[in-house]
Amino acid sequence: MPGTASRPHHPGTVMLVEDLTAIRTLQRFLLHRSGLEVVECADLPEAESALSRFAPGVVVLDLNLPGGHGLNLLEHIDRSVTNVLVMSSMAQQHTIETSRVRGDAYLSKPFDPAVFVDTVQRLLP
Repeated sequence: MPGTASRPHHPGTVMLVEDLTAIRTLQRFLLHRSGLEVVECADLPEAESALSRFAPGVVVLDLNLPGGHGLNLLEHIDRSVTNVLVMSSMAQQHTIETSRVRGDAYLSKPFDPAVFVDTVQRLLP
């Protein structure tokens, strides 16, 4: 990815990319309770802007977002320093398979809070 060397890496930060406020609020609460720093983005343009400024340790990426498909964000993520947890409420087999290939982990929604936190912590560098 061009220009990644000039962006600071924040390995302990989790970026939530989720358009639904209730889900994003729950995710933030669970991760804060676990002592993690969280940055929130509600759509693709907001996430792209944040990723142009820094590289988080983990991106939690919803697939269905305003402004485009969540997997389109992967081209903006420096995968050498950032892991990706893909999440979707559309648990169709092709969606799961594509997400597993393109991300580091996949969880369907609704999700188990303990599994969510464990998965994010496992993906942190």
